Amino acid sequence: MRLCSSALPESILADARSRSASGSDKAEARIIAANRDFYRQIAKKYDRYESCVSNAHLQGILETDLDKIHSHFTTLEPVPRCLDCGGGTGNLALKMLARGWDVTVIDVSDEMLDVLREKAETKGFSPKLVSSPIEQFLTATSSTFDLVAFNSVLHHLYSYARVAELAAKRVRIGGFFYSNFDPVIPKWPAWACAFDSLDIAVAKAMFDPKDVLPGVGRRIRKLFSRSDPEFGRAVVSVGDIAEYHVRSGTDDQQILRILQECGFAIVEHLRYATGRTTASRFFNERLRLLESFKIIAHRELL
Repeated sequence: MRLCSSALPESILADARSRSASGSDKAEARIIAANRDFYRQIAKKYDRYESCVSNAHLQGILETDLDKIHSHFTTLEPVPRCLDCGGGTGNLALKMLARGWDVTVIDVSDEMLDVLREKAETKGFSPKLVSSPIEQFLTATSSTFDLVAFNSVLHHLYSYARVAELAAKRVRIGGFFYSNFDPVIPKWPAWACAFDSLDIAVAKAMFDPKDVLPGVGRRIRKLFSRSDPEFGRAVVSVGDIAEYHVRSGTDDQQILRILQECGFAIVEHLRYATGRTTASRFFNERLRLLESFKIIAHRELL
């Protein structure tokens, strides 16, 4: 296995040349801008609407995973340095801070970071907050961390594989890569899309009723809208491209291969059924139409 060097791997350089030649840089910039706008709109209601933040079972998964990682940190420096990529309102970062870790949070949304800052100050925490696209931060920084983490983030990125490889080389020897709550590529896309639409409708009725009718309007407009030539899909709101891979899914097997090529041992890889409400999650446990994955990977000692 090769270890990621401080220089950009050839695969990333080739990808950068390809993106420049094909105009993909423009698409990536549009997705970054869409995420800024999307989270400007929903930052204040994010914590009560998103199941990965509000659901007690999923919160328990995060706590268990961090405990597992923490058990290895006893061999590292007294205060582990952690990078929360796309940390938003602090769903993961606050749990890291509660363990006494040194935490840097990078996010494209100033509004989400403002919510995190307020919550952190209330608890007496002082994380380092960086307002930047993840892609740009990981390319520019030379810092390394004991933990680089993503929490429901990779599906928002134009090239999640490229970002995973950039993140891998920011992990110190003996450190960890952690990712959770991103959708996998569905086995039955049409059925998955139908179930997801129903799941969204029920969740909005329960947690965000003011957006039910506007949401219906957006879906009707999509039916009669032309596909955006850059994305191959109808785009009637920033949310249609902010969550860029939410319907098509992210390839967890590809991320596993990248990590293994960079010298990581896979500690845990799990796929699990998801749903925004208890009822939808109950049915999906049996249908397995919508699944997310988590990966805990350890960069092995030399």
